[in-house]
Amino acid sequence: MEVIHIKLLSAVIVFNLLIFIYQIIIEIFSAIFRIEGIQIDKARFQVISILTGTGFTTSESELMVSTKRRRKITQIMILFSYIFNISIVSTIVNILLSGSNSTFIEILICICLTLINLVLLICLNKSTKIRRLFDNIIINIDNKKTYKKINPVSIYDFYGNKVLAEINITNLNSKIIDLDVKNLQDKYDIKLLVIKRNGNIISEFNKNAKLKNKDILLVFGDIKVIKKLFKRK
Repeated sequence: MEVIHIKLLSAVIVFNLLIFIYQIIIEIFSAIFRIEGIQIDKARFQVISILTGTGFTTSESELMVSTKRRRKITQIMILFSYIFNISIVSTIVNILLSGSNSTFIEILICICLTLINLVLLICLNKSTKIRRLFDNIIINIDNKKTYKKINPVSIYDFYGNKVLAEINITNLNSKIIDLDVKNLQDKYDIKLLVIKRNGNIISEFNKNAKLKNKDILLVFGDIKVIKKLFKRK
């Protein structure tokens, strides 16, 4: 009976630990995709869908593979899902095999452990401080790499063949150094919605206004045109 007790208790602890780690991974990847420009509700839904192997065939899944970086992150998540799903299924099998010969007290202890873990997961899911912590860690890592990139583009959403995107101007290349708002809209059919400059939000601007280094733009237009214009060295 003592051997059975140890097996059951060990299996339940491993199961709860895996579920807890699973939730941490969901928060981390949701924060990563949020920083990549995907709305939090869509990011969380797609992350859970990928990790659980369900629902990733929806139309919104296109957001997760719209850039090279997002595709790499999605591939890593799929690898995580294989490892964790296999681990969780094997742990559940061990619990069922061990639990068939366990006493009521042993089963009650395991249920209490699971309920404690459930409460911790609910607290984690509702805690804005923990989410901010994940965001800050990932943002700090991302900021160290951003300066190496040429005008990184984050896609917020798709609208037919056009996108709502954010562009961080890190390099005023030859195509955009003298580009003004009017040419951006007339020549390239890219609608400039907002400019964030030196911490200030500019939503009304002169059509002859030129872009500056370190500007953050919110634009609407064809993603191919946007990348060709801004990502060129």
